[in-house]
Amino acid sequence: MTNLNFSTLEQNPELEARVEKLKLLASQPCSEQYLDVKDIDLEAWNHVGDPLCEAVMAELKANKMLAGDKYTNARKLQAQGNSAAIAFFADVETIPSWLDFEAMQLGAKMAARNPIGMLFGMHGGLPFTYIDPATALVMGSTGRLAKGGDYRRRYWETATGFVGALDVEGMKPGGARWELWVRIRFLHTMIRMGILHADQWQLPTAMPISQVASAATAQIFGPYRVNIIRYFGGKVSKEEEDSFSLMWRWIARIEGANNQLLGKTHEQQFQIQTRMHQFLYGKSKEAAEITQGVIEGASTMKVFPLSKRMHTAVVRRLLSEEMLQTLPGYNFPNDLELPKDHSAALALEVVSGSLRLLNKITHIPTVKKIVEHHGLRLLDHVVEKGLDGIKAEYQATAIKCPAGHS
Repeated sequence: MTNLNFSTLEQNPELEARVEKLKLLASQPCSEQYLDVKDIDLEAWNHVGDPLCEAVMAELKANKMLAGDKYTNARKLQAQGNSAAIAFFADVETIPSWLDFEAMQLGAKMAARNPIGMLFGMHGGLPFTYIDPATALVMGSTGRLAKGGDYRRRYWETATGFVGALDVEGMKPGGARWELWVRIRFLHTMIRMGILHADQWQLPTAMPISQVASAATAQIFGPYRVNIIRYFGGKVSKEEEDSFSLMWRWIARIEGANNQLLGKTHEQQFQIQTRMHQFLYGKSKEAAEITQGVIEGASTMKVFPLSKRMHTAVVRRLLSEEMLQTLPGYNFPNDLELPKDHSAALALEVVSGSLRLLNKITHIPTVKKIVEHHGLRLLDHVVEKGLDGIKAEYQATAIKCPAGHS
């Protein structure tokens, strides 16, 4: 089977040259070359994966160390003076000029006192990533969100990273929570390389888990989830939102997104994210199918005592234009074939309204202080219980991309 991604580049020498130039930039650890939003070459960046991590994986394979613990083995290569491993860890350990860990504390405390909004974050966060047909194709290919997949396990493994991000000290280079995200970067790279090695990729416009797709999550899991927290009753100040946004810009950086696609300020980040989301947007049957997988999976979880009908209403509401912000004029719920259900929508508004009233108790200074202090511990406990005591392991699953896409 011909790999259409590469054959397309071969047929377009000008684009191929632009891609190669950006691959060189992406191969420089923590490079900081910023451009005006309009000058960022999204088309070329969408053909770039993660050269630094891919180089480490190639070294692990060459040294017969790929089957073991990839993080530990990569550290061994680094200690042995392996240039690829040294460059990779320089990339994930270098603190960008725009990062201030102390400034991340406000957002972490805000999220810790809003467990309901945090738990519902993936109802919108996961489907939002499916605006990108390539992401939807990759996610559907793992089988974990399809019928018969283990959505519950997938949910709690993802939640491990989301909750861990609230431990600001642990998110510093070398910290346990930081290490978890590095392991997720290894996972994403293994998935990408597995797809390309098997010649199974069918999209001519993108690399699987491309630079653009990786960077575009900064808005989705940052400010967008703040909107979800607000919808479910959370009171969030602009300073807290900016802090939470900074946290997810840092996570996108750990995951390999180039600084050029992240920006240096909150304003730049939002402008870049808006352009990226509109660039990536495309309707696909895979997106509709795995969104149904999210809904069906969530409907089986005890932590969400709602019917499938209500879960559908939640997802539809959370993916509305006003919630997404970066896609004005788009009707994403319709493109995902989510049915309109006025009765369920009204019931949802009653539920969210009740939660807003209930959440007012956390606005009382003494209660707020207690909840912020114990919130992370509570969320960690909820996640651990959801995982049934079995630690999250970020291992690549077999990839089976369909022969075609739409």
